[in-house]
Amino acid sequence: MKAISLHVSPETYQEYKELAQMQGKPVAQLIREAMEHYLEQKRSAGSIFDIPTHSSGKLKKSWTRAELYEEMLG
Repeated sequence: MKAISLHVSPETYQEYKELAQMQGKPVAQLIREAMEHYLEQKRSAGSIFDIPTHSSGKLKKSWTRAELYEEMLG
């Protein structure tokens, strides 16, 4: 395993210590589990391009990239 250092507030560390004690685990294990959980969520989140299209009919016109940017930002 790779050792890392991080800075957390005393309050956050205290909460982790209390949780670790209640669960009978070291604080480092809880932090590893939290990091793994975060990565699993990110991996399973997918992409906006994975969202199915809506069957509301055909587009009224084809948009150029410039027109789309103008519509979004204008």
